[in-house]
Amino acid sequence: MDVLDEDIRYLETALSHLDALRGLLIKRDDAALRELLGRVARHADERAAGDRRRETLIAELASTLGCEADGVTLSTLQAVLPVENRGDLIKRQRRLKTLIGELRREYRLTAILVSDCAKFNRALLRTVFKVDGADTLTYSPSGTVRPRANAGLMSLHF
Repeated sequence: MDVLDEDIRYLETALSHLDALRGLLIKRDDAALRELLGRVARHADERAAGDRRRETLIAELASTLGCEADGVTLSTLQAVLPVENRGDLIKRQRRLKTLIGELRREYRLTAILVSDCAKFNRALLRTVFKVDGADTLTYSPSGTVRPRANAGLMSLHF
């Protein structure tokens, strides 16, 4: 149950991080984004330790139940647990399923926002610097090639 509670806390924290990421992207707060990145990195290290604990527990349960590690699922455990403990396991299983659904949704929304930001930035750069290469060269009366003066808001030649 402790490992499941740890997984629930991890998913809740991941949801919080995704929500914070979207907010900081919209606000364009670089300092806070760097700090969030540090928190996410620390969280990933903690998660690796939790994953090792879960793998060890699954191996022990598989040995006790006499099955392969792949056969140890929450549904399998429900079948072998005493009736008084099944309710707690079922409650945690439902919470995990709910959080996983929310995490998928939030991830998708964050990916869409990041993609839209990248598209906007590319369009802005093309407009400001006119980097698409279309008709940016002109010729002087003497025949020398020179960049068109009104090609973009800024010239990359400077």
